[in-house]
Amino acid sequence: MDIELKREGISSLYVKTSGRLDLDNSVEYGTKIKETVEDSEDIKILILDFKDIIFISSFGLKIILELHKQMMERGSMRLINVSEQILKSFKMVGFDKFLVIE
Repeated sequence: MDIELKREGISSLYVKTSGRLDLDNSVEYGTKIKETVEDSEDIKILILDFKDIIFISSFGLKIILELHKQMMERGSMRLINVSEQILKSFKMVGFDKFLVIE
């Protein structure tokens, strides 16, 4: 799994990855993002690009929830390019009620 983290402007962090957010990959994904946010006080907006995510497990959903909680303390988080399949997973667990999904 390749994880691309890129600063956009002063206060945004853009994250793009591909493949599966499952037990094997979610820990690395979450850790990299959390550490980058923690190391930079000026990150207020987290943008997660799901264009190339083909699967998300319950553990992947847990990581998204943890990232959401972290970002609600300092700003906002949004998910972009979410496929119908992944959106169904978010809706099944009620994440669509509080996540910003574009």
